Amino acid sequence: FERTVRGKFRAPVKVTDLYDPILEQTLGANAYKQLRDDVELLAGAGVPFDEADFLSGALTPVFFGSALNNFGVEPFLDALLKIAPSPRARESNIGTIAPTNEAFSGIVFKIQANMDPQHRDSLAFMRVCSGKFEKDMMVNHPRLGRKIRITRPHRLFARERETVDEAYPGDVIGLSNPGTFVIGDTVTSGDMFMYAPIPPFQPECFAILRNISIEKYKQFNKGVDQLRQEGVVQVMYSADQLRREPILGAVGELQFEVIVARLQAEYNVETVIERLPYSIACWVDGDEDAIRAIRWTSVSMRVLDHNKRAVVLLDSMWQLRYTIKDYPNLKFTDIAGKPFSDIPTN
Repeated sequence: FERTVRGKFRAPVKVTDLYDPILEQTLGANAYKQLRDDVELLAGAGVPFDEADFLSGALTPVFFGSALNNFGVEPFLDALLKIAPSPRARESNIGTIAPTNEAFSGIVFKIQANMDPQHRDSLAFMRVCSGKFEKDMMVNHPRLGRKIRITRPHRLFARERETVDEAYPGDVIGLSNPGTFVIGDTVTSGDMFMYAPIPPFQPECFAILRNISIEKYKQFNKGVDQLRQEGVVQVMYSADQLRREPILGAVGELQFEVIVARLQAEYNVETVIERLPYSIACWVDGDEDAIRAIRWTSVSMRVLDHNKRAVVLLDSMWQLRYTIKDYPNLKFTDIAGKPFSDIPTN
């Protein structure tokens, strides 16, 4: 392929065979040998594309290209159109909703803040699940229990935005979100119902987030709350009220770095991360007096999530097993409500 100025245009491409002599002449002997070895390694390590395996989630195709040079982008998009699954039925609290259902419905699957830094906006990404979406239509918002008007819907591609007048099942549109939507929200033009919730991640890494920019307390709190709404991290606070720094729960350490970087770049707030030695978060439900009476070990930490639910942070499954054994009248679950009661206690 040939480079274009700043990748503004599609890179001209000539397709040939891997063993075409012109490749060796163009690349040089060493680079050509490396190319052949790499391709043969990929061919040996990979498996042929199978649509059924792809649709079941057992196989993932890998594409090679350069978005910076605008090379390989169009073949990727063409392949996506060809192999991506058609809209499917989705489970709800009133049964299965087919994409052919006449009433419009959609589900919010992502929240993203500050996509336009000049306007500090927040966008909710909604997938149309059934019916036909039309700009400015009135819809039911079951979680809020009221009707809302969907204005300023957008279709986004990279940094480009365009107004959407109508959309159909499978389409994704961006909605202005002044706090109206959270991940998992359902909207519908017909009867009130809710799609099956999108399960949150179970945190495995924990840290205290400290605000160094004390004079920017408001920006700090706003940034932390916005990132929580996006699902970047879980945010908790100490149950004893003695420490008010947010306690973050994440799947991996990289998420902590993302938090620090985004607070600095988007809210001009400098923060530091103090790692905590825990690896398990357990939600505790039951009688409040019984929860307060639990004799937690010194190597555990009692916290509250953003909904004021009791959570305990532990450093081993051994602690969790014996806590469950000692307090059978309480319910111990992960963040999605799945009980830990099936953990062996011996």
